[in-house]
Amino acid sequence: MWFHMWWWLLPLMILLVMRGGHRRRYRRMEWEGAPGQVAELRRTVESQRAYIEDLEARLGRVEEGLEFAERLLAERTAGAGGGH
Repeated sequence: MWFHMWWWLLPLMILLVMRGGHRRRYRRMEWEGAPGQVAELRRTVESQRAYIEDLEARLGRVEEGLEFAERLLAERTAGAGGGH
């Protein structure tokens, strides 16, 4: 009774299975065929990581400076308010 609605399911599953295997094979051939590109990408990633670490260190120094300035301002306002 329901088979007339599901006849397309088997060909679809076969197509998807065949397509998935082809995709994996293509990706493997693409990466094996271009070791220079892989090495270049790794160098790029490492340089970006180093740049990010440098930015994080600089941001940490800026945060420390901001906290110091906030403490100084708090001390000044507390000292000015207590003098009256």
